[in-house]
Amino acid sequence: MHATGWSRGLEVTGGGTGIVSHAGLVLLRQLSDRTGLTAGLPAALPSPLGGHDRGRVLSDLACAIAGGARVISDFRVMGDQRELSGPVASVPAAWRALKEIAGGGDYRRRKVTAAVSKARRHAWNQGIARHGGLPPVRVADRKLEGVTCIRLDATVVTAHSGKELAEANFKGYGHHLVIAACDNVAEPLAWMLRPGSAGSNTASDHLRLLGDAITALPPALRRKLMIACDGAGASHALVKELDRLAFRHGYQVTCSAGGELGAREKAAIGKVPQAVREIAADGKGEVRERRADDACTDPRCAHRACWIQEAHVAELTGLLREGPAGDQLKGWPQTMRIFARRERPHPGAQLSLSEAAGGWRYCLRVTSLPAETRGWRGPVRLHRRRPPRPRPHRGRHPHRQEHRPGTFPLARLRAEQGVA
Repeated sequence: MHATGWSRGLEVTGGGTGIVSHAGLVLLRQLSDRTGLTAGLPAALPSPLGGHDRGRVLSDLACAIAGGARVISDFRVMGDQRELSGPVASVPAAWRALKEIAGGGDYRRRKVTAAVSKARRHAWNQGIARHGGLPPVRVADRKLEGVTCIRLDATVVTAHSGKELAEANFKGYGHHLVIAACDNVAEPLAWMLRPGSAGSNTASDHLRLLGDAITALPPALRRKLMIACDGAGASHALVKELDRLAFRHGYQVTCSAGGELGAREKAAIGKVPQAVREIAADGKGEVRERRADDACTDPRCAHRACWIQEAHVAELTGLLREGPAGDQLKGWPQTMRIFARRERPHPGAQLSLSEAAGGWRYCLRVTSLPAETRGWRGPVRLHRRRPPRPRPHRGRHPHRQEHRPGTFPLARLRAEQGVA
């Protein structure tokens, strides 16, 4: 039986009788066929003689999950419309296909991953040929063109029974997955199923996942990369590996990761002059400010006392590299830069003693973006503040028109204006 022959002669009309549920799965099923995924999976998972095509079974399983299936037994919804979908494997056949994958170990997993990557390359090449490239990455109110962004993130999946690898964790009981997704198209590239007790910043897991994610990308999209992760996923080994990748000839790799707020960072934050801090911008590119409780009645006024700045950003690299205590970042790459953002905490936020006393909540961001950036990363220079937007009917804005960062004795801070 031809696994992709079910859609031959398929027509969509409005004058028929009866109701077809989950009609959108037909398009998803056809997408699997057109990209070559259905035909490529049997090479990784040979089908038994006279049995259902394993590529068709796995493709239908994916369609069932997209249609809302929560357990394998929900797979039978695909066979309830035989006149539309053609012959569909039974639930026991789906279980046997999954058992064959698990029995094949890491070798079978790599074969299946290679088939999925090949189909992804074909699909992405069609989109690139039509639109000229992948969709840009959104960074606040900017769009980053010509770069592929991979985001590493861990998530806890709750399990309500004693499933394999399910263990107690800080959020309850279940699994602790790590996922690498492409921000350009919001598509997962690689993932790792881990026990629930696995750590958030296990460097070996992140390095392996990063390698799998880069391998899953088409070769032409591996030249200009941005790797992003939160503070829980950032580790010394990961930052050093990204620094090594950035020094390869013909490659550009930018790191953007969260940082841990330790004693040395807290001490450096306390030494940053107020004049060096820059008001932060939100996702729309507007300054983060709000009206004061005792503001005047004119909502468009430009009085300094009527507006409260809610967030600021400053760079700590100079203080930590060239401060009175010497180079406190000896073990880290020389290209690494550290920024600190402070913001007013929202109600119910968990604050440390120092944050509760000062009234600000702090977080760190680590990046390898050079101080003077040119080329493809120029439009999103995190260390430069973009020109102010005109504010009609409000006159000169007190924060944007009068505030100017002062000088600081350290070279790294003297050359910077902060972070926008």
